[in-house]
Amino acid sequence: MNPSFLLYNLAALSGAALLPPVWLASRLSGRFNEFWPRIGLYSALPPAQPGPRVWLQAVSVGEVAVAKALADELLQKIPNLNLTITSSTPKGLEEATKVLGDRAVIAPFPLDLPWAVAAACRKIRPHVYASLETEIWPNLLTWLKNRGATSLMLNGRLSPRSLPGYQKAGPLMTYSLGHFKRLSMITEKDAERIISLGADPEAVTVDGNAKYAGLLDKVDTDKVNDLKRVFNLEKAPLLVAGSVRSGEETPVISAFKAVLAKHPQAVLAIAPRHLENSAKWSAAARAADLSVELWSGLSPETPRNPETKVVVVDAMGLLFSLYGLAKAAFVGASLVKLGGQNPMEAAVWGVPVCYGPDMDDFTDAARALEEAGASQMVENREQLAQTWNQWLNNEISRPGQAGAQVVARWSGAASKAAQIIQSELLNQGVYR
Repeated sequence: MNPSFLLYNLAALSGAALLPPVWLASRLSGRFNEFWPRIGLYSALPPAQPGPRVWLQAVSVGEVAVAKALADELLQKIPNLNLTITSSTPKGLEEATKVLGDRAVIAPFPLDLPWAVAAACRKIRPHVYASLETEIWPNLLTWLKNRGATSLMLNGRLSPRSLPGYQKAGPLMTYSLGHFKRLSMITEKDAERIISLGADPEAVTVDGNAKYAGLLDKVDTDKVNDLKRVFNLEKAPLLVAGSVRSGEETPVISAFKAVLAKHPQAVLAIAPRHLENSAKWSAAARAADLSVELWSGLSPETPRNPETKVVVVDAMGLLFSLYGLAKAAFVGASLVKLGGQNPMEAAVWGVPVCYGPDMDDFTDAARALEEAGASQMVENREQLAQTWNQWLNNEISRPGQAGAQVVARWSGAASKAAQIIQSELLNQGVYR
């Protein structure tokens, strides 16, 4: 047995002494039903069915979105596929049940203890196991490899912040990564980092992020044309502040006032993340001596007054198409510590996008756009105004087109991942 793997299991067995207090905590938190499966008691999990069997592990809600994109592709190609989705968090299980419960078996992911892993694998009996994003569980990977199942890492990412933690495991990482037949990473940097941990370079590919699958399909120019009539822009450039949150009023509105000094025709559309804050944003704009109208008061028959500088979008479902009308955008929840919002929704339209320093929920998207020169992180209102002015002045060469190219590359990531799984099922002779 590999020495590092042996030491890992000795530590895992020692950690099993904590299971009684974990059991008690699960009782008190109302998550009791998750505890038993995680330690290997999968009584509610149905036995494996004949035909091709695939197990997708989606650690939480974000990865469930990837699992859904993959499931859509796989079930279209392989109608008799037996699909099991596991998740490590209550929110992930809830989301998986909601979006995939009618097409897949949903179960808690086991702890990486020998008996828990064995129990789960004997029930699921996967031909292919795929970890969605970077999860490395030595016992699970070893069990699967010893029984002829194929292990894949799909949609893998490895941030500079998490890399040192993995490096501390040293030989154990090299041993475990050797169990993956294919490691499909999101970006070149992710690929470089996983190789630095000991992954076989021949097994590593760069295929984009399946989380954003289907984004190109949502582009609807007819909806943009409808918005254009209501906004009554003519030659006025539109800036969009999307999914903005409380605490971002002053920097966003102050930045826009600075833009007006150089681009007096500019118009700002503000789409609050929570509609109940529309009045607060309207009041903040008026306090800055800006004329304001609410989207709910506009229509093709009564479009925006040409003198109105700010439109507060107090309706759901418009933001994605609104980005298609913009010259430049800002995504909110990023100048406050709320994790940011999805910059790809603006980039897909070829619109340059900026955001604050807190993009923890969309790090991979922000990094890919920044590397392409299609987005910009801003620290404050001065930098936001400067960036918007540069884009309106066309001082930065074609940033929007570069962003659209990133989205185009990533839009096929789910299809590529599904093809990888399909190919492995073919190799095992369980699918024709």
